[in-house]
Amino acid sequence: MTSYRPNLRINRLVVKRERHVAYDAHFHSGLNVIAGENSSGKSTVLDFLFYGLGGDLSDWREAALLCTEVVLEVEINGLKATLAREISDKSGQPMRISLAPLEDEEANPDWSIHAYRRSEKKESFSQVLFRLLGMPEVTGDANSNITMNQMLRLLYADQLSPVDRIFLFQPFDTALTRQTVGDLLCGAYDNSLYRNQLRLREAEKSLSAVTAEWRNAMSVFSGSEHDISSEWIEAERRKVQTELAVVRTQAAELEERIFNTEVSDGLTMDEQKSVYDDLSNTQAQKLELERTLDALQLEMKDSEEFIKALQAKLDQLHSAEITAKHLDGISFIYCPSCYAPIEDAGDHACSLCKSPFDKNRARSRILAIINETGLQVGQSRLLQEERKKDLQRLDAELHAVERKWASLNARYALLNRLPSTEFRAEARKLYGRAGYLERQLENLSEKASVIERIEALSNSKKRLNAEILDLKDLIEAGERVQRNQLSKAYSAISDNTVTLLRRDLDRQDLFQNAQSVTFSFGDDRLAVNGESFFSASSMVFLRNSFFAAFFKSSLEDPKFRHPRILLMDTIEDKGMEPERSHRFQSLLREISDNAGVDHQIIYATAMLEPSLADSDYIVDRFYTHEDRTLNILQ
Repeated sequence: MTSYRPNLRINRLVVKRERHVAYDAHFHSGLNVIAGENSSGKSTVLDFLFYGLGGDLSDWREAALLCTEVVLEVEINGLKATLAREISDKSGQPMRISLAPLEDEEANPDWSIHAYRRSEKKESFSQVLFRLLGMPEVTGDANSNITMNQMLRLLYADQLSPVDRIFLFQPFDTALTRQTVGDLLCGAYDNSLYRNQLRLREAEKSLSAVTAEWRNAMSVFSGSEHDISSEWIEAERRKVQTELAVVRTQAAELEERIFNTEVSDGLTMDEQKSVYDDLSNTQAQKLELERTLDALQLEMKDSEEFIKALQAKLDQLHSAEITAKHLDGISFIYCPSCYAPIEDAGDHACSLCKSPFDKNRARSRILAIINETGLQVGQSRLLQEERKKDLQRLDAELHAVERKWASLNARYALLNRLPSTEFRAEARKLYGRAGYLERQLENLSEKASVIERIEALSNSKKRLNAEILDLKDLIEAGERVQRNQLSKAYSAISDNTVTLLRRDLDRQDLFQNAQSVTFSFGDDRLAVNGESFFSASSMVFLRNSFFAAFFKSSLEDPKFRHPRILLMDTIEDKGMEPERSHRFQSLLREISDNAGVDHQIIYATAMLEPSLADSDYIVDRFYTHEDRTLNILQ
């Protein structure tokens, strides 16, 4: 039999109460029927399956809370694995995963434990299962990834959720998450497209950082009269080095002449050498302090630009917060475009677009960002104040060194008021020129480093810009394919739902005359020929038909990311008559028998279609009040 990926199949369910086995049943490919009297525990079994696969469940039935653990043997894309979770009335329980068939714990000790939520150090069990299924990690609302729980809400038609909704009901739901899950299962998200989208965000972030660094580096050469380049720097370096070599040679020659002259003048060489060494050392200190001051001033300039940028951001955030306050009370009665009356959307939705929102939460986010940015501005300014103190200290040190240098220079001049004075004066000019040239070389070396960095940053900018253009082309092509797939998937689901509705018993005229079924994952709504309100039993039939049609469409199109498994609780809910339930069961059997693709349907019923009785479709046995699903020792 053909197998489309992803493919998920349940082989066995074991429910434990400590070491006692309260339930143990095997499942097979195709149609699986959990049959029994009302209140015999069928829904509990479906809840165990949902929970064991990664669903979040805390509102358990009383009998279920007497049990301690759910263990599932599953096949994920043909790979057998065992999943185990402790039963708890607290949500967000972890999962133990073993990539081996279900055995006793002594024979199968290789378990890995994964939390419900991901962390920086460890994967969640949803990440592990998504990877085994070959499904991309797709971001839903609030930059959080879609989980197994969210996906299973579109694979499990439970009994307790409102019949006019598509998804299994859970609080703290969002339209964006629902839409993302629906589109994901329809095959809208391709792994390569998702990777390209992630890489695009990273590349754009990197480009922004590189550009900012490039601009800061370029500011070093603002106002320069030359076209600064590596070639210009190297030419200047050679010119300065040549002149410095000449100056040093001339100074050495003068020193020899001075020495000879001073010997004839009867001066001691020790005093000359001492003053000269002090002067040279002081000159070196002076150059070092000047270099340090230049570097600090450059750092303060960069920091000042950063503070300005943060302050601008803070001003914008204040404006956004003020705007949010002013807009808080605006309620549109008429459309500002066509002036048509607008229906009241309630207190928790936009009066214009009807999108759900939380004003206080949005404002809190703005205030939090304002606070964070304000703290960053304050910290940056504190650092800047410290730099100013360092600048003042270094400036004082430089002035002290300069005074010392002036004093030594005066002493040196005094010693030169001898016949060798002319030579000394010439030597001072030469040493001064040499010092200037040495500082020029240092400045050129610093500029060369900056230019080298600028060139590297420029190359990075070119590479990132080229990559971004390529990624945008790839993403555009991928999104075009995605839109085509969604259009195809939505049409298939609608057509299959229409087919199932038309084969319903003649209980709802609109079902018999169904022309189209429209749906919105984000809005969590279904409509037949534009109508959304029917009798309770008809709403159950419509919801079940949608789930079955979605499932059937995934068997017809390998591009769907639906894992080809369908869980359905008591399908004759809300007063549905037996004949109508039998009709739907026959439709499910027909879908399964004609599939030709590996799949699994598991549903519960108290109104078993007669032809299914005593068949291989029945899971375990027919449950009664006297022989319930769970065998719990008291």
